[in-house]
Amino acid sequence: MESSISTRDQTKNKTNKGLVILLVIAVLFLATSVGVMLSKLNDQRIEAAEVQEILEGQKKLLEDDLTDLQEQFGSLQTNNDSLMNLAAEQQARITRLLAIQANNAQTIRTYQRELETLREVLRSYIIQVDSLNQSNIALRAERIELSRDLAAERSQTARLTQDRDRLTSTVQIAQVLAAGNVQTTGLNNRGNETPRARNVDKLRTCFVVRENPVAAPGDKIIYIVILLPDKRTLANRANATFQTQDGDEIVFTDRRTISYENSDIDVCIFCDNDNRLVEGNYEVRLYCDGHMIGRSTFELR
Repeated sequence: MESSISTRDQTKNKTNKGLVILLVIAVLFLATSVGVMLSKLNDQRIEAAEVQEILEGQKKLLEDDLTDLQEQFGSLQTNNDSLMNLAAEQQARITRLLAIQANNAQTIRTYQRELETLREVLRSYIIQVDSLNQSNIALRAERIELSRDLAAERSQTARLTQDRDRLTSTVQIAQVLAAGNVQTTGLNNRGNETPRARNVDKLRTCFVVRENPVAAPGDKIIYIVILLPDKRTLANRANATFQTQDGDEIVFTDRRTISYENSDIDVCIFCDNDNRLVEGNYEVRLYCDGHMIGRSTFELR
């Protein structure tokens, strides 16, 4: 009986020992597994920290690139309002991107895609601005060239006008008649010459209108102006006047119409004495077509 109990105790002890060993083995296995898991978790934390650091670095680089792009968009210079408005829109787009919290790979990739798109847009704008600037340069050069041509044309026109005016003036001068051998003599009431002022009934002025092949032929009015010794004009009874080429109105003493045929013609003009003749030196001036064509002096005693 005791032998049987002893055997059961031994068997029970062996079983307990086996359970203890199994328990120890299980504990050791669990401890090892926990250690491995903790090690892996630690490695993952380290790796995650490294990844986050890399992502932060990429985010900083992308933000710098975006900021640089924003400045480049802002530096575009053009007179094209539409293009400048589009550039301003891209700057606002970059501002919105910079406000996004890029803290994961997906957001970083979004940053990168947007960055590439913005770079393409910037290149496109730069090409357009350069094209517009080149066009503006070409237009400015063309405008300068046109201005030069216009200035040259105006200068040429001015020279031609001056030449025409000179030619016209030369022709007009060439067409002016000339009177030579201008002589004035006092005549008494019997038609005899007299140098005495008190005996003069008429003044006779004779002259030759010279040949001028370029003057226009036809009727010509010759005006005579006789200046008294006191330089007053011996005026006609009606105080009639004529106009010179300079626009002056001159009172004349008398006038005569002649028929001019471009050859020498002798002319005499008679002026009555209305008791204004005095002793002294007189001046005679002859006019035709507003120009003075001859002059002389005479004396009455």
